[in-house]
Amino acid sequence: MKTCAALFIILSFFIGCADLPPLDRMRGLAGSNPFVEENKQKPLKITFLDVGQGDSTLVMASSTETMLIDAGPPQAGRDIVLPFLEKVGVQKLKYLVATHYHDDHIGGIAEVIKGKDQVLGTDDDVIPTNGVIDRGGTHEESSPVFDEYKKIVQPHRITVHPGDLFPVGEASVEVLAENGALENGSHIALEPFDENSASIVLLLTYGDFHYLHATDITGGGGDPPYQTIDVETSLAPLAGDVDVLRVAHHGSQTSTNETFLEITSPEAVVISVGDENDYGHPHDEVINRLINDDVEIYQTERGWLSDSYSNDDNVHIMNGSISLTVSDDTWSIE
Repeated sequence: MKTCAALFIILSFFIGCADLPPLDRMRGLAGSNPFVEENKQKPLKITFLDVGQGDSTLVMASSTETMLIDAGPPQAGRDIVLPFLEKVGVQKLKYLVATHYHDDHIGGIAEVIKGKDQVLGTDDDVIPTNGVIDRGGTHEESSPVFDEYKKIVQPHRITVHPGDLFPVGEASVEVLAENGALENGSHIALEPFDENSASIVLLLTYGDFHYLHATDITGGGGDPPYQTIDVETSLAPLAGDVDVLRVAHHGSQTSTNETFLEITSPEAVVISVGDENDYGHPHDEVINRLINDDVEIYQTERGWLSDSYSNDDNVHIMNGSISLTVSDDTWSIE
């Protein structure tokens, strides 16, 4: 009996080793025992779906503890987001967030809610149990995509404000900005009104890990007379130092200013971008700033990234979706 017990202990040890999370981002584990299971957090996964020129991000703590942030342009909800949800076993979302009302972010939301058969009111509908979160109001420009979005989500629509908190498993997601209003009570005048500058900005905290979803906010960039409102500089101190940043506005010249980068100081960034897009994303100025700060850059697609960056060790073109996994004091991107 003693021999059997010893064999069981040895086997349990090696089986446990196979399930250890990747250790390429270690923090504070010196002297600790990685095999101790006490007080360990369940892994959190953030997937940046490759929806082309658009944005869709799934935060997943379990099959029921989920938050979908945007759903890409029209057809992406049906062709990309729904198949991915099925693949990872998500039948219902807890939250669905529409960060702002541009087609490349909300175009697929109605499709997701209508489910696989694309018919509202049937058993396969993917209706978020805790509501559809947006900034309220309406789209300043006429948009058939927004009209469809509003019609489908109206019974489930929740207007959020800075400071609102949403739990996803053991993670906490906080609204830092919305419609130019900031979490510290200040307000940036959006005059003239700009849909990108009005984006909802989210800060996810999971233990000591911090992820900033900057959506499409602007940082004063652009060429006069088309220079944008600087939301980033006022927002940065509220976010503080973060581990991973979802770069604002697909790497546009109008975003990711030097002050914002200096304060948030991300170790890695994700740029959701489509090949041959109409906007020149990502812009060389943004890529240069990130490389100069020794930030690891992960892109869903190449977009208009210059060939001069092809051999740069900090630049990773994934040509597909990007997965960020957080477990205890480690995080990794693949």
